[in-house]
Amino acid sequence: MASSANLSEVNIDLVPRLQGNGVRLRDLCDADIERRAALGRVPEIARGFGGNPERDRPMTEKEAGDELRRRFGPGPHWVIADQSDLFVGTVRLAPIDTANQSARFGIGIFDPDRLGLGLGSEATRLALRFGFAGLGLHRISLTVLADNTRAIAAYKKCGFVTEGRFRETLFRDGTWHDDLAMAILSSEWADHET
Repeated sequence: MASSANLSEVNIDLVPRLQGNGVRLRDLCDADIERRAALGRVPEIARGFGGNPERDRPMTEKEAGDELRRRFGPGPHWVIADQSDLFVGTVRLAPIDTANQSARFGIGIFDPDRLGLGLGSEATRLALRFGFAGLGLHRISLTVLADNTRAIAAYKKCGFVTEGRFRETLFRDGTWHDDLAMAILSSEWADHET
């Protein structure tokens, strides 16, 4: 695997499949698009991403494909699949800032029946291991809605630390909502892994 000294020489778009306890991270396939469309727009999940579930409607395969292709831009990105290889969500470390050895983290679990089972936490741990041990990153950061308590708890469980608050970033349901800035450093990850 690459070290931080040669991160700029790594093709960050070529990522390995990763296997964990209960999840695997792999490339996108056509069946994933069909499954994403079938899962549709779930109000609880839409709210966690900052969406407005009152405006949601059924999802077509074209919309599902467009959404997943947007999520699978440059940089390391994976489908989160369960042990039977069924699409559950997506995870990414992108964009990567090679000069500063940092990346942004993003994850989405789209199957409401798989929420709260630890699949997102396991996918997060696999992505962090790849980012820190595989790519030699120094820092991985994210933003999350301050009222998304499920996600915040999962991020803290994986070692992310709250660094700050972005006030009133989202207007939904007649109310302003804040985002939290969270990050984990390579030294914190190393301590957290042991």
